[in-house]
Amino acid sequence: MNRKPLVTVLMGSYNPRWDRLRRAVESLRRQTLEDWELVLWDDGSCPRGAMALEQAACLDSRVRLYRGRENRGLGYALNRCAQRAQGRYLARLDDDDACAPRRLEKQLAFLEAHPQYQWVASNAELMDAGGVWGLQKMPEIPEKRDFLFNSPYLHPTVLFRREALAQAGGYDPSPRYRLCEDYELFFRLHQRGMRGYNLQEPLLRYW
Repeated sequence: MNRKPLVTVLMGSYNPRWDRLRRAVESLRRQTLEDWELVLWDDGSCPRGAMALEQAACLDSRVRLYRGRENRGLGYALNRCAQRAQGRYLARLDDDDACAPRRLEKQLAFLEAHPQYQWVASNAELMDAGGVWGLQKMPEIPEKRDFLFNSPYLHPTVLFRREALAQAGGYDPSPRYRLCEDYELFFRLHQRGMRGYNLQEPLLRYW
């Protein structure tokens, strides 16, 4: 019997660029924590995008690809990924970003040592074609005031306890929250008394 992975990475994708998608998946393959799976949802991509996702699924046996017939947005896609996840922890990654090699290892160690937090995120290096050009620094322990202008957590850096996401009912997939589904989710999690933490080390390269 196959043992379930410890961490499931959730990735919704719509018409991805192959070079960026490959970079994202390869960053998972280089993780020091090897006990992961990637649940990849094709959110109604065109044939070229669908082919890129098929190629990504061939990069590693830990990648599982599923398809939607139409584009319904990232919140819907991530809910479908979470339904199929086998891991006890749920990580996020976008199809055009890349994890630092010890990202999952460090975030998992943090949550196992700090039961008072329901998720952990991190800072990120800002990237363009020329390389690293800046640092996105997030508040270490976000509070109410940190929600005033935008989300105090970088969505693709987050590792959740699975039960926290389930208790919140997952993402709201309604069209009004497209492009801000993460902000709405974290606001709702905080309303329920749950809390997250931002590691001050950059564990993601953010394009």
